[in-house]
Amino acid sequence: MKRIIPLFVATLTSFFVLAGLIWPVSLGGYLNIVLDWAIIVGAMALLVAIAHLFLAQWRKIARGNRSSFYSLVFVIVFLLSLGGGLVMGVDDPEYRLWISSIQKPLEVSLLGLAAVVMAGAGVQFYRTRGWSPLTVAFGVSALVFLVIDLGFLQVLNSPPVNAIIKTLQMLPLIGARGLLIGMSFGALIVALKALTGEGVGND
Repeated sequence: MKRIIPLFVATLTSFFVLAGLIWPVSLGGYLNIVLDWAIIVGAMALLVAIAHLFLAQWRKIARGNRSSFYSLVFVIVFLLSLGGGLVMGVDDPEYRLWISSIQKPLEVSLLGLAAVVMAGAGVQFYRTRGWSPLTVAFGVSALVFLVIDLGFLQVLNSPPVNAIIKTLQMLPLIGARGLLIGMSFGALIVALKALTGEGVGND
């Protein structure tokens, strides 16, 4: 019974949202209300997750674990960011500059780490697959886009070369859209399984 009620609510809400997208004129106003409720519930769930993370780090500090120093840094930065946002406001230029000065180095570090991990994955790919048309195409495409991103070919300032570069730069966007379509189909299949109750036990 504990699983049937949430499943019924999720199913009813999903069909209502789908109906609102199909008939936006008659159900558009009600759909906005449901979406606002979803945003509020999602925000509350995010607050609960943040509170749980903060308490977990606080417990590590109280126990004196080896990683308590990093937990202490997290707690201090979190409290300063929260206090600054409450006092100065999230739209304050100085507060936004302070947050961006912390966020941008972290984002750059994560991108650098992701680049190193992807390079390692590429080397491992060649070790496991060996030399084949797939691996050669992967390596050539990586080198081509690396040269394009470095801007060596753009220096030539040749219209035919610029047209080729523009065409090649569209390929990652096409691939990204293909990935998004695949993810959408996967999410749709999971949603259909949830709506039909497949894999959900009855209490």
